[in-house]
Amino acid sequence: MSELGQVLQRAREEKGITLDDIQRITKIQRRYLEAIERGHFHVLPGHFYARAFVKSYAEAVGLDPNHIMSHFQADLPAQPPQEQVERLRRRRVVAANNPLQAGRWLTKTLLVLFIALIIGVIYIAVVNSGMNIQPALPGGNLSPGAEIVKPGQGGNATPTPSPQSQTPIPPSTDTEPDPGSTAVNPEVPSSEQQATITFESQQGALYNYTLSGGDKITVKLKVVDDKCWYGVSEAKGKKYVKEGTLKKDEEVVVELGKTAYIRLGKPMAVELTVNGAHVDTSNMKYMPSNVVVTMAQSPTQ
Repeated sequence: MSELGQVLQRAREEKGITLDDIQRITKIQRRYLEAIERGHFHVLPGHFYARAFVKSYAEAVGLDPNHIMSHFQADLPAQPPQEQVERLRRRRVVAANNPLQAGRWLTKTLLVLFIALIIGVIYIAVVNSGMNIQPALPGGNLSPGAEIVKPGQGGNATPTPSPQSQTPIPPSTDTEPDPGSTAVNPEVPSSEQQATITFESQQGALYNYTLSGGDKITVKLKVVDDKCWYGVSEAKGKKYVKEGTLKKDEEVVVELGKTAYIRLGKPMAVELTVNGAHVDTSNMKYMPSNVVVTMAQSPTQ
């Protein structure tokens, strides 16, 4: 067994995680996980997968993958020379093509900006010329409210009412709803709006909570950092209603009965709510951690 395999196995055993748990979290086959712990890296499918599997294993047991990769560099299989030559060749091809592609992109951008500049200058010139044209009125400058008398009408002509003298139109009696008014969101159940969750006790990696409000339990998981494996069931030992691995910004909603058992591979990376009430997972240091939620009995029960 290599030193790297011993470090990973010791970290897994300290967390109380089995190889089956690691397999569910990382989606790596158990025989590859056993090969990593024994130092049989030749069993893994290639140099790239060997390093990727070791990093995923380290993340699952709470170790820094970058530190593991740098500290145990000698234990990992070396990169084949042919693979290094191929990567160097690809970099040279990309470097040779980048200047040409950048030059074409810059030429197109400058052309578009030049056309936009011409259109803007023409538009400003047309607007300014239209503002300077004023109709010539007889009798010099007239105020906005002055009356114009046509020839032949004399002083007895009926003046044309100015826009200010016209009778104002009464406002419409129809009222629009006030945009600042508040309204109850019908899409959110009242049981979730009034739900409260209370921490009761902790036994190692098991956290117990009591839920008040509602007649059933709705669990919502959202990953806010990296990724996390999860499993949700009615109680410990029962078959998971839902399980899998969520990536960052992915979420899942599970509806249960009066109790809920939630198992989280990396609880610090998950935002957990039960019936809309937030459960703080930032202090759950065990990986995995188990959360038990029980519906509180009403006084009439």
